[in-house]
Amino acid sequence: MDDRGRARASGRLAGRSTAGLPPARGPGDRAPGIARWRATAAAAAVIRCAGVHDHHLHLFAAAAALASADCGPPAVRDAAGLRRALRSAPRDAAGWVRGVGYHDAVSGALDRDALDRLRDDAPVRVQQRSGQLWLLNSPALAALGLDAGADAPGVERDGAGRATGRLFRADAWLRARLGPAPPPDFAPLGRRLAALGVTAVTDATATNGAAEVAVLAAAQARGELPPRIVVMGTLALGDVAPPAGLEIGPLKLALAEAALPPLDELVRQVGEAHARGRSVAMHCATRVELLFALAAFEAAGVRRGDRLEHVHVAPPDAVVRIAELGLTVCVQPALVAARRADWEREAEPCDRPWLAPIAALRAAGVALLASSDAPFGPLCGADTLAPPAA
Repeated sequence: MDDRGRARASGRLAGRSTAGLPPARGPGDRAPGIARWRATAAAAAVIRCAGVHDHHLHLFAAAAALASADCGPPAVRDAAGLRRALRSAPRDAAGWVRGVGYHDAVSGALDRDALDRLRDDAPVRVQQRSGQLWLLNSPALAALGLDAGADAPGVERDGAGRATGRLFRADAWLRARLGPAPPPDFAPLGRRLAALGVTAVTDATATNGAAEVAVLAAAQARGELPPRIVVMGTLALGDVAPPAGLEIGPLKLALAEAALPPLDELVRQVGEAHARGRSVAMHCATRVELLFALAAFEAAGVRRGDRLEHVHVAPPDAVVRIAELGLTVCVQPALVAARRADWEREAEPCDRPWLAPIAALRAAGVALLASSDAPFGPLCGADTLAPPAA
C-alpha cells in the first residue's frame, strides 16, 4: 500500500497517532484499558496502517451474534444444516437457544411449526439476517405468553388468531418480555476488531441511551473495545456526559417502509435534534425510505453531520438531491458485495437498475463513510473501510 493508500485507510481519523490509537494521556485517563488494547494489537501485529473507523455497526448485537448459532449462508445452506446448527447450539443462562443470520434461501419462510420440527426441546428464537424479523418456536411462544393472551405490535397471527412465530420489528417488546439479562461478552468482538485494524467504531443502534453508554464505557475501560467509540441513539442521549474515549453521535432515526411515521413528526424530530446541536442519521435502505428521508431533510433543513445510512437503492434524481442537500451517506461495501446477487433477484424490477449506488454517489460528489453494519453485514478491515473518495 502506498502513502496515499495508507492515508485513505485511516478511515478519516484525523489527529490519530501513526498506530491508529489515541496519543498517550495522563495516568488517570483510563490508560489501563487503552494499554491492553495497544498490547493486544501490537502482539498480534495486526494494525498495518493508520487504523480505520467502522462508521456503522451494532456492538451489543454483534457481540451477542458471536455467541449465537449461525443459521444462514455461508455457514448454513439447507434445512439439514440448520437442524444441525440449532440442535448443537447450547442454551443461554435463561435456557433459550439463539440463532442469527437466517435467510429464506436456507429452508423457506420459517414459522413456529417449521422450527418445532428442527428443535422443540427448548425455546428457540432465530433472527432473520436483516435484523427486522424474529422467528420463534412453540416453546418460545409459550414462554412469552403469546398463546395465553399476551400480544404486541409486530406479532403475526393466522386467521384463527394463533401466533405464527414471526415477530416483526419487535425487539424492544421481546427484550422487555425476556426480562433483564447481563450484557454480552464484548471481548471476542474486540479481538476481531483489533485483528482487522479497527481502532474506532460508531454504534448506530437507535435505542441507545445512558444505560448503553455506561455498559460500553465499562467494556472499553477493560480493554475489550476500541479506544474510540461514537454512540448514536435517542434524543435523550444528547444529555449524557460521556467518559473519555466515548462520544455522543447523531440522533438515530430508523425508518421502516411498512410503518413510516407522519412526515410532520419526522420533520419535528429532525428540527428538535438540530436545535439541541445534534446531527441526525436516518436509516433508509429502500427507495421509499430514502425518498421519505429526503423529504424530511428538505423540510427541516440540513445540519453539518446529517447523514443517510445504507441507501441500498437510489435512482438518479435521488442521488442529485442527496448531493444538493449536502448529506453524507454511510455505505457498506462488504455487505453490498455479499448480498448484491440476492438483492437483484428479490428487488422490484423498477429498483434493480438503482441497486448499490456507491459509484453513482461518489460520482455525484457525495461525502461517503464506509462501515460493516455488523452483525447484519460482515466485519471488515482497512481494505473495505478506507473511506470511499468523493
